[in-house]
Amino acid sequence: MGLFAALLAACSNGGASFVKDMDAALADVPGVVHVSTDYNTNNGMSTRITVRITASADASLETVLSDSLHTFADTSGSTRGTISVSYYVFTEGDEENGIRPSALGLPITPTVDQIREFASGAH
Repeated sequence: MGLFAALLAACSNGGASFVKDMDAALADVPGVVHVSTDYNTNNGMSTRITVRITASADASLETVLSDSLHTFADTSGSTRGTISVSYYVFTEGDEENGIRPSALGLPITPTVDQIREFASGAH
């Protein structure tokens, strides 16, 4: 519990605003039933964004992944492009069999800039 509190304390107001805006935007993607975004700063040295998306049982995971990556890029605003993003999309009730951005040609853990390049069609 202490580690969780420390991580929350490390999350700046900018991180909290990012999470709120990103969760709201990703929740509007067709086929998405739940979103969990975390913005973690480790002692001010490194930052990592984690996005977990639960898709409806009848949704195409690839479509939800692609649409949500476009939404992520559009919503990322002035977020530093070098931040790594752990991104995972899975079907409701089947968390073990999800997909990552590598299913669309991106690295498994892309940076914010790599997601922006994907969304702009520059990959």
